[in-house]
Amino acid sequence: MLDLDLGALSEIAEIENAYHLLELEEARIDAEIADGVESAASIDTAFSQLAKLQTPLHDISDGLAPVQTVIDATATSAGAISARVRFLDRELASVEQALRLVADTELLKSRLAELHAAMAAKDIDVAAALIHKYITADAAALTSPFVRFAGNPGAGAEKQGAGPAEESPADTISFAAADLVDRVTMMFDNAVSSGNTKDIGRCFRLFPLLGEDLRGLDMYSEFLCTTIAEKARITAEVPANLYALRITRLFEITAVVIDNHFPLVETHYGPGRMVRVIQRLHIDASRRAAMILDFFEDERHIKRRLAQVLHADTKVRPLSKTQMGSSLLPPPLPPPDEASQLSDHDFKEITDVLAELVLIQRQIATFNRFMESRAAPEVKELAAEGDSSKSRIFLSPETVAKLAFSHGQVPPDSGLFDDATGLVTSTLLSARLPWLIETYIAFEIFFVNRSAAKAMLLDDTDTLSGWEEAISDGSDSSFSAGRNGKPGASAAAKSAASSSAVRSLWAGKLPGRSVLATEKASSQLASSALGHIAITSSCVEDMFFVIKTALEHAISTQQPAAAETVCQLVINVLNSVFISALEMRALAKWNGSLPNDSAGSGSALPEIGSQAASQRSILVSLNNLDLADTYLQRTAESLRARIDAEWQRVPQKDSIDRAVKALDTVAAFSARLVHAKKRSLEQLGIQLIKPWVRTVLQQSYRDIKYVLTDEEFNDVQNDNLFQKRFVMKFSQLARQLKRRLTPANFASALGFATSSLATDWERAIRQSKFNMLGGIMFEKDVREIQRYLEEEGSGVSLRQKFSRLVQIADVLAVESVSDARHIVEALPSKPEAGVADAGMVSAVAHIGAADIRALLANRIDLAESDVRALTA
Repeated sequence: MLDLDLGALSEIAEIENAYHLLELEEARIDAEIADGVESAASIDTAFSQLAKLQTPLHDISDGLAPVQTVIDATATSAGAISARVRFLDRELASVEQALRLVADTELLKSRLAELHAAMAAKDIDVAAALIHKYITADAAALTSPFVRFAGNPGAGAEKQGAGPAEESPADTISFAAADLVDRVTMMFDNAVSSGNTKDIGRCFRLFPLLGEDLRGLDMYSEFLCTTIAEKARITAEVPANLYALRITRLFEITAVVIDNHFPLVETHYGPGRMVRVIQRLHIDASRRAAMILDFFEDERHIKRRLAQVLHADTKVRPLSKTQMGSSLLPPPLPPPDEASQLSDHDFKEITDVLAELVLIQRQIATFNRFMESRAAPEVKELAAEGDSSKSRIFLSPETVAKLAFSHGQVPPDSGLFDDATGLVTSTLLSARLPWLIETYIAFEIFFVNRSAAKAMLLDDTDTLSGWEEAISDGSDSSFSAGRNGKPGASAAAKSAASSSAVRSLWAGKLPGRSVLATEKASSQLASSALGHIAITSSCVEDMFFVIKTALEHAISTQQPAAAETVCQLVINVLNSVFISALEMRALAKWNGSLPNDSAGSGSALPEIGSQAASQRSILVSLNNLDLADTYLQRTAESLRARIDAEWQRVPQKDSIDRAVKALDTVAAFSARLVHAKKRSLEQLGIQLIKPWVRTVLQQSYRDIKYVLTDEEFNDVQNDNLFQKRFVMKFSQLARQLKRRLTPANFASALGFATSSLATDWERAIRQSKFNMLGGIMFEKDVREIQRYLEEEGSGVSLRQKFSRLVQIADVLAVESVSDARHIVEALPSKPEAGVADAGMVSAVAHIGAADIRALLANRIDLAESDVRALTA
């Protein structure tokens, strides 16, 4: 409907709009009226049909009245019956319950009689089994109204002095259980005193039947602790590592006892209960291990040794304090007098103490991992039962305070047990671990620094055999002497004796230094087969024995702080002691002669001994750098595998990541060795190889020309003087270097020589005149020399280094300028013009169109106008 206030309309437009709306509403109403009129007939028909149904409905209603009366009466009767049935059900349940109580009372009475009989006969096993049934059964039988009929005039009241009285079954069971607990406890103590293991096991099985499972676990744990202590005693005299062996034996016996008693405890006490035994054994083992550490500290004079170490090596305290936080090392003492300075015997003792420290720390870490692996599953079993089981089975804080802490110490308010394993987090042993780790680090730093310095001091470079003759341009008589072993026999014997003495002295300070002998033997194989020239010295093997030993020590501790400290120490020693010394020797000025016109004269060189010593120092140092790089990579790889094997049970993943990252830092230090070797090789190339190659090329090209007649061409083909001279003169030094350098160093030196040769040869060719036959001969020379050098380098491809020379040879061998045009057209869009660098190029260098025109200008048989007309 419209909601219009017609009286409020005042404007014509509003009135017209309202009139329009009224017309629309009128039309709508007319339509509705028309629809109603049209549907009136159908509505009348529907009403007529409904009127016809009225009479049948009245009839049905009259017929339902009697039925309703019957149904109401039936419902009333059913309600009464249902009430009576429910009453009967209740009565039946009461009767059945009474019957059960009567039966339980009869059973209780008979079993009480059995219990009294068993107690009178002192049959503890039967009495305990009966009491266990009452403890685990429903307590309704003990509280039923018929229980008085099962009672027995007992001694309970008489014991209390109240005269004879009827004792209730609950009191009977309680008194019997208390009496049995006392008897079993006394029997257990007597069995332990007499060593009767049969009765010990019997009592252990009886405690849970009497509801005293915690008492049984605690008493049996105490018995196991005593047994472990007796078995862990070492009665025989042990010359070395006594305290490490004591701790090892203690932990091993504890582990065996734990593994052997899992089935027994789980069978009689249930799953998860072994964790309480593990807690007691862990606390006792930690206490005894801490006592062993105290004896170790006193008997090994650790404080005095630490003071000596701190005075002898000022680097010990800063490094250890950096990684461990506040230092636990003793404060600095006044400088010792000369009599108290470290001797070789002191160093030997400190090395022994260090080895024992590592063994102790390794055993502690392994034992902790073992205890965690055994306790964690038990804690999961208890957690599945609920927090109440966990809190009931775990040792109480008071018990932990009594067992795990010294007098006057109290356990922490929170975090007493580890959430995952249930082990006590703070023990006497865990309190000693920071001191143990920092002491180890201090001794390790001293050991590495002192051993590294001694390794360099005892280096046998000056006594290596096979270097009696200097590298020179002669007939290489020194090598034949080395192969036959005759001219230098006395010198070699003297060298071997000196080396033996040095190694004997070293072996007394670092036993087992031959662990790298297998690796070193592979590197010496080539030199041993070619004249027995020792190409590396002892400092590499000795230094990496020290490094590998120190890193193995750090990994054995399973402490990331120790691993990080030792890895940083290794890097510092390698950089400041090892690499700096070798690099300084390898970069020394070369002392020796080069090929010259007097070759083969046999004239003696001045001061040949000093030349040989200088050359040996340079080349051996260069080989040492190469071998050290190999050792470093192999050492890092083997130690990564050891971390994966020994640290796999360390629960903190970040600890493993820290150790691996520290070891990767050591492996990455290989780049420093590579850089030092590269510098040394470049210095060798500048001082020796490059001048030598230039001289060889000049002497080989003496009286050689490339403007040839047919007859001269045939003669050169039959007897190529340039190739013979070059191979002979190049081989004089190349073979000497090959026998005095490692394969990798010789390959690098040969690469440098090849690059220098390509550069100087190209420069010489640009200044020479050719005809076509000369160009063809030059092409043959290039390919033959390349083939020779590749054979000299054991098949190493020199295609890149000879690429420009090969292209130059192709240009100089063309028959006509038109043939050269095809070469120009095949050039890349951006050719590399100019002379190739003397360094080791890695990409193929192409000559350009300008180079081709300049080369063709040297062809005397080509017209200058045709060459000038040649365009790209």
